Amino acid sequence: MDSKNYRSFSHLKERLQQKTANVAERPVLYVAFGDSVTQGWMEFATMDHNGSFPALFKKRVDERFPLASLNLINAGVSGDTAVRSLSRVERDLLPFEPDLVTVGFGVNDAHQGMDGIVGYRRALTEIIERIRERGHSDILLVTPSMMMRHDNTQIHDNDKKHVNAFVAVAQSGVLPLYRQAMLEVASETYTPCLDAYALWLEMEHAGVDIHSRLANGINHPDRAFHNQLAEKMEQIAFPM
Repeated sequence: MDSKNYRSFSHLKERLQQKTANVAERPVLYVAFGDSVTQGWMEFATMDHNGSFPALFKKRVDERFPLASLNLINAGVSGDTAVRSLSRVERDLLPFEPDLVTVGFGVNDAHQGMDGIVGYRRALTEIIERIRERGHSDILLVTPSMMMRHDNTQIHDNDKKHVNAFVAVAQSGVLPLYRQAMLEVASETYTPCLDAYALWLEMEHAGVDIHSRLANGINHPDRAFHNQLAEKMEQIAFPM
């Protein structure tokens, strides 16, 4: 497969069309592989599977292809990093032979600081390579979202113990470097990338306090942002 096909989502669209034409075709499958953002964690101790961007993207695809039905396996794990996730690629991803995979890591990886960037890049590249070795899955990388920069009223009392660690990450300025590392891996491997971080930059430049858009005040985007990610995914997969 050449680089153009890697970027086109041709496999997903072909499978949706096949399933629409013949209900006996193998189910069309999407595996969302990532951390707590992928998994659907929102406010403190609150997980909203249906409000997560993978579920919202599935809903959009189902509306486009009502006879195909996109099946979703959410393989997000709260607290996971790209490096740690390598141990579960074979369990949570590859056996399902997905037609689409999203890969979203970075908010936890950034706590490794500058020393973790090389391993982060290698892990992302390995995930992509292992997926492509096993089949024809379309792949979409999703860069990390912004995280808190200071204590704020969105943070639950039980989460206050995490404030210092996250403020330290913010002050180090390392999170944008993880975002850049993912963008570079995307370019090197001809993999499309949804730059979630860029959407936060746009909000900030428009005068929005980013903390007001973090459901837990720390590192979980709110439901409106999940919907925005799903909309961007749809635009990438089905360009006008």
